Amino acid sequence: MNGLVDFARLRYAVIEALRTEADPECFVISYRTEQSLHNVIAAPCIIAFGFFSREEAEASIRVASPLRQLRSKRREQR
Repeated sequence: MNGLVDFARLRYAVIEALRTEADPECFVISYRTEQSLHNVIAAPCIIAFGFFSREEAEASIRVASPLRQLRSKRREQR
């Protein structure tokens, strides 16, 4: 495996880990291609992708937090 990483090609995605005992937890991961992201992570867990920086992805978590809370409440009502 080549130890060099082409950071110019990296993108970042926001992933939501669903937990039954608490609110969902979000985190940011890097990936090289959208296909590789979808090969590893189930589509419903991918909240957003295509960010050019980790900071941009993390900022989207704070903005989307109220929407995730709504979605979580809807799941509980089912």
